[in-house]
Amino acid sequence: MRYPINYKEIKPKLKYYSEVVNVYNEAEKYLLSFDWCTNVKQSALYTNLGEKFCIFLFEIDNSASDEDSFLWVVAGDIPAMYLDIYGSKTTKEVVEGYVELAEDWINHIRLNKSVDECYPFNANPTLEIAELLERRTSFMKDTLIKNIEDIPISIPI
Repeated sequence: MRYPINYKEIKPKLKYYSEVVNVYNEAEKYLLSFDWCTNVKQSALYTNLGEKFCIFLFEIDNSASDEDSFLWVVAGDIPAMYLDIYGSKTTKEVVEGYVELAEDWINHIRLNKSVDECYPFNANPTLEIAELLERRTSFMKDTLIKNIEDIPISIPI
């Protein structure tokens, strides 16, 4: 299977199919929870590790900015995150961006500092959650970044 795959073209033969559908639904719900995201136009699956980790590229109607209609979304058994396409151009850069922002959030919690200036993860800023996220980001740094298929952004999706 070659990635990216337009989400509408995903078939049950896809590895982790039902898990990907669930993660996609979570990612879409996450984006639509923001007032500025009024509609999802299209989406594509770029990385598929089932319920553990997926990267999607979404084209949305963005009421806050006509120029920010494409967003990466990372979702799975981690707090979901969106990243714009201007900073991250490939799947590897998306993972690196996630790790960098997560580590900042984790460090703020460890130092008992406010996370108000950090990426707004939809997670309780507790030591327990920070430790769970640290385990995930360690896996990303030690294994995923070294082995991920580095797929560049492809627009239109």
